[in-house]
Amino acid sequence: MVSESPPQSVGPPTIYIHAPSLIVLSVSRCVKKSHIGWFISIDCGLVDKQNYTDETTSIYYTSDVNFTDTGVSNNISSKHKASLERQFWNVRSFPKGTRNCYTLYVSQGSSKKYLVRASFVYGNYDGKNFLPEFDIYLGAKWWESVVFEDSSSVITKEIIFSASSDYVHVCLFNTGKGTPFISVLELRVLNSDAYLVNSLELLGRFDIGLQGGKKIR
Repeated sequence: MVSESPPQSVGPPTIYIHAPSLIVLSVSRCVKKSHIGWFISIDCGLVDKQNYTDETTSIYYTSDVNFTDTGVSNNISSKHKASLERQFWNVRSFPKGTRNCYTLYVSQGSSKKYLVRASFVYGNYDGKNFLPEFDIYLGAKWWESVVFEDSSSVITKEIIFSASSDYVHVCLFNTGKGTPFISVLELRVLNSDAYLVNSLELLGRFDIGLQGGKKIR
């Protein structure tokens, strides 16, 4: 496991909406315990042993092979790579099974709150030029539907939750509208007193007065 301190930057204001408390259940097709951490950034579909540090953010990205035992590694179309950061060049797709999961182990246990961020870029990785739709779950709880407007836009879903055990499952659910896939999966531990509710979903994030188009993570 490689862990690091989060980048010291001031991010834009974030708006979250309250969601019901979570109950995390054991589900099928989930990988055995293999990775524990509090600051995890996973480049989904990255070939094992090609972990790297992002030159812009200094965030260390690791392969997803220790977090799931299902799915297929794919590369997005070369014409989309020029406009996207490196972590979006690969995806892991799940053509088999209705529900496929990642297992993230949380080293701080149930005494902490965590943020999970899942990001998706289609990038015509399968050569079909067909935008799929599918659902994402946090444990047994439906999180949100993933819907794309085009092939190159980054779709990001975030949720803050209180852990009920030392692990959490992030699952992709096939709704019959195309093969589910994922580009990036991230886990961050938060201060316990940062939010007073057990679960929050991201509604929107706005950086007021941003100049020059600089990205902040």
